[in-house]
Amino acid sequence: MKALAGVIGVVFAAALTAVAVAFIFPDRFGDGLPGFMQPALGGPQLTIEVETEGGDIGRAVADSIGVIERRLKDLGVRFKAQPQDSDRILLSLSKSADGPRVMDVVTRRGRLEFRLVEVTPWANMTPEQAVRGEPPADAEELYGRGGRGERLPYRVYKRALLTSRDLVDAQPSFDQRTSQPVVTFRFNANGARQFAQVTQENVGKPFAIVFDNEVISAPIIREPITGGMGQISGGFTVQQAIDMAILLRSGELPGRLTVIEQRSP
Repeated sequence: MKALAGVIGVVFAAALTAVAVAFIFPDRFGDGLPGFMQPALGGPQLTIEVETEGGDIGRAVADSIGVIERRLKDLGVRFKAQPQDSDRILLSLSKSADGPRVMDVVTRRGRLEFRLVEVTPWANMTPEQAVRGEPPADAEELYGRGGRGERLPYRVYKRALLTSRDLVDAQPSFDQRTSQPVVTFRFNANGARQFAQVTQENVGKPFAIVFDNEVISAPIIREPITGGMGQISGGFTVQQAIDMAILLRSGELPGRLTVIEQRSP
């Protein structure tokens, strides 16, 4: 009996210690506690509407919750996400969560595309399109940020040669030459082969890195890239590089997410 009491005492003391630690550092340790020990989140609640591009809305809501969970766990934020009605998600956050940052990370589509830039637009345009300044049918005009924050137009092909689905990892890092924050990425085996082929066939041409329909950069392909790895640079802050890496690792959302209501505690 004394041995049993000793075991119970140790377990009880460990439970009290875990609860105390969870209350002091809720965003780091609370997830490891049993449900009945979980401290109250006590932060804002967000109602998020899910819009799909066709397909089953129920599946889109479930897939969106999975992506949200991966993103917020990477951010170290305690949360609870659950479906509400048929096309909405109720997201509860801890008090210490950075609300604006969470909303940006949660609602970004997270679609990365590698596309060739149209460098000879006149070749595929009708005279009427040339007069109006319209892109050819297989290209479109997207915008990116210049060095001084201005919006720069890019005429890029619509077809994505590779996407974030071809990645297996992404991490924030620093450029060895400039010491500026960047995002490094690694392709899966198929993506590495395709990237090597694309860069080999298009040496000397600009290659647009497009994230959520914004051109992050459009570097010139100087030589074939065969290592299956690369980096994205775009004048990032450290936080922006961290957040983009999280978005790439967590996967693309199946549809558009919009915060339609926010309740503060």
